[in-house]
Amino acid sequence: MKVLRLACLAAAALIVAACLPVTTKTPIGTTVGFKSDPALVGIWKGHGKNDSKDGYLTFMNNGDGTMTALLFSRDEDEGEWTTYTLQGAKLGDNRILNARAALKNGKPVEGEEARAIMPLLYRFEKDGSLSLSLLDEKAVKDAIRAGRLKGEVGEGDAGDARITEEPAALDAFFASDEAGKMFSEDLLVMRRLD
Repeated sequence: MKVLRLACLAAAALIVAACLPVTTKTPIGTTVGFKSDPALVGIWKGHGKNDSKDGYLTFMNNGDGTMTALLFSRDEDEGEWTTYTLQGAKLGDNRILNARAALKNGKPVEGEEARAIMPLLYRFEKDGSLSLSLLDEKAVKDAIRAGRLKGEVGEGDAGDARITEEPAALDAFFASDEAGKMFSEDLLVMRRLD
C-alpha cells in the first residue's frame, strides 16, 4: 500500500510501504486535553533526509481543538495528496500530534489505515524549521516485550507494533524522557513558506 511518509511523519514524499508505522489504540494526550498549535498553522515545504522530492504540508486549525493537515507532493507528471485529522498535546517536553488519515487523492481512506492513530513528535528548531518524527518501531517493540509499555507486536521482523496502553498510563509514559527518545531521528524537516 502506498503511504505518504511525510504525513506519517504527520504524521514528505510518497514511498511504498508494506505496513503502517507504530500506532496507538487511543490518542496520546487525552488526560491533558487536545489543543491546536497556532505555531503550526500555515504552509511548510520540505523533504526527508533520504528523499530528494519536496513535499508540502499545510496545517489548518479546525476551531475545535483539532487540526487538519493537507499533505501533497508533485512529480513531473502528477501529484498525490492526503488529508489527516490531527489531535495535538504537550506532555512534559514532548509535543505530540496524533494523526489519522482521512482522504487520499479525494477518496475516503478505509480499513486499518483509517482507524490507525499514528503518533508524531514535532519540534521547532532554532533556525525556524519544523522537525517531525515517527516512533521507532524497534524501540517500541523492545519496550512492549520488556513490559515497560502495553502493546501488541505482530509476528516476524515485519510485524506491526500497536500500543494498547490505557489513556492515563499512556500519557504518563509519553511525558517521560524515555518516550521522547523512542522517536526516530528527524525523518522530515520543513520550512515555512508563508
